[in-house]
Amino acid sequence: MAMLLTRIARARELVAIAALVAAAACGQTESAPTAPTAVPARSAPVPSGTARGPSAAPAPAPTPAPRPAPAPAPRPAPTPAPAPTPAPTPTPPPSPATARVEVTINPNPVPFSGQPITDITSCSTRPNTWFYDQVVREVGGVAVTVTERVDMFDGAVTARTNPSLRIAANGSSTLRTRWCSSASTAHTAQTNFSGTDANGRSWSLTGPVVRLQAR
Repeated sequence: MAMLLTRIARARELVAIAALVAAAACGQTESAPTAPTAVPARSAPVPSGTARGPSAAPAPAPTPAPRPAPAPAPRPAPTPAPAPTPAPTPTPPPSPATARVEVTINPNPVPFSGQPITDITSCSTRPNTWFYDQVVREVGGVAVTVTERVDMFDGAVTARTNPSLRIAANGSSTLRTRWCSSASTAHTAQTNFSGTDANGRSWSLTGPVVRLQAR
């Protein structure tokens, strides 16, 4: 029994010696053969560029980038000036009106009359007679003066006179017309007129052919 205890004591010494040798080899001495080895805590990672040591000042915060200046608002386009009003075209003076003359025969054809014409010498011996009216009208709006009257019987000119007949603008004048002949057969008569208007313009009119009926 004593021998067994001696062997156990020696075995413990050998284990203790081996543990000391292992601790010397690792550079650390464990407080107890069976206690876990304490590992010193590691410091937190240090950002790159940070000064190390107990007296190192904290790095300044980065300067924020300057904000870009706002773009200037576009200037409004200038209001265009109104176009100048063109001067009104002057109204040309009205052209002077032109006279226009018409003639109407009443009646036409003309019935045979036979009433003697006693105040004309050439008709005193010519019993066949005819009577009608010629209504001369101005329809152009300008007064006229009749300066020539040409009477024709059966196509031949029998008289050319200047009646100096004035007719107002849009007015009229009635000419009593009569014919005599030695023959009681049918005949034709016609009267043409010409003259000037109030604006100095000349005018002329060919009258209608008048049919004189036989007896």
